[in-house]
Amino acid sequence: MRTATMKKKIEEPRVSCPVCGDTEKESSYEKDHGMCSRCWWFLSPEAGGTDHGLFMIRVRTKDDAGRRMAEIRPRGFWSGTIEIHEDIQHIYNHETQTAEKRWNIRVTWGCGGSDGTVDEIRTAENFTRAMDHAVMLAKIWKMERKEGKET
Repeated sequence: MRTATMKKKIEEPRVSCPVCGDTEKESSYEKDHGMCSRCWWFLSPEAGGTDHGLFMIRVRTKDDAGRRMAEIRPRGFWSGTIEIHEDIQHIYNHETQTAEKRWNIRVTWGCGGSDGTVDEIRTAENFTRAMDHAVMLAKIWKMERKEGKET
């Protein structure tokens, strides 16, 4: 009879992030910055992110046309992010035979739930606040584009 030796898989130690409260593998943890890799993705100086307490937000300019994109990560929420996209839509007017630019702003989000760092009610509150901020930011961007068109 053959005896097989079972080797127990060695689990890598996990570190708790002081920013979001989530835990991740020690090898992924950004020791030099004192936060997890996901927080560093949003809050690094290169990312241009800011911490709003219940959520983190990062706004980037996509291209030379000035199109913007914002990503919002609610605390305690494990699905990706809430995203605000600003795009240019070119509409051809057959009557005047001219092309018009129209800015389109859309808000998208992933569904998910608690990552375990906060309870489900708190997770829902954080997501709601982040979504409110996303809608407010989309309205601000829309008004800025309307004002820019009139001048």
